[in-house]
Amino acid sequence: MKVYLSILAILIMVSSCQENNKEGAHLNNKILKEKTAKKKEEEAIKDQKSRKLLTKAHYEAFFPKQLDAYDLINIAESEIMGIGTAAYIKGKNYGISLTYYVTDGYAKGSAAIRNFDYSYQSNHKWPEGTEFISKERDGFKTVALLRHKYNNYKVSILYNKRFVLTVEGQEKPDELWEYLKQADLKLLDFY
Repeated sequence: MKVYLSILAILIMVSSCQENNKEGAHLNNKILKEKTAKKKEEEAIKDQKSRKLLTKAHYEAFFPKQLDAYDLINIAESEIMGIGTAAYIKGKNYGISLTYYVTDGYAKGSAAIRNFDYSYQSNHKWPEGTEFISKERDGFKTVALLRHKYNNYKVSILYNKRFVLTVEGQEKPDELWEYLKQADLKLLDFY
């Protein structure tokens, strides 16, 4: 009987040690996962801090002073929204204008980038007199909203997976596309 009790005691001790090893391994895995998650979070924060938010001076350097016959009259910036806007008029006629927007999608999961991607993939049905086109031009994803009824057209591109550039006005989409490219897009590579 003593032999059986001794064997039983040994088995219980071995089983107990195995359970402790399993708990220790599980605890080590949990600690490792927490460290990995914390490291990823710190890297994301570091990456976010290394990126510069655009300021009004950056927008002033980016927007062309002239887009063919359109002259720059004003630049506005909303730091909170991450948007810079340039207003252009044709000659001295304020009735014929263009607006050039730069939306900075610097934040991870930015609404500007999500909305652009959603628009690019959308099959939304637009009202009569409005046409929506999404296609790739010169290596850029582009979307165009053409409101023929109102003689208003808008062309947007996604640049560097961070900036949504948009030109809106009364010119046809091909003209707006050319205006969009007149800005030195490479300036945005530094931010």
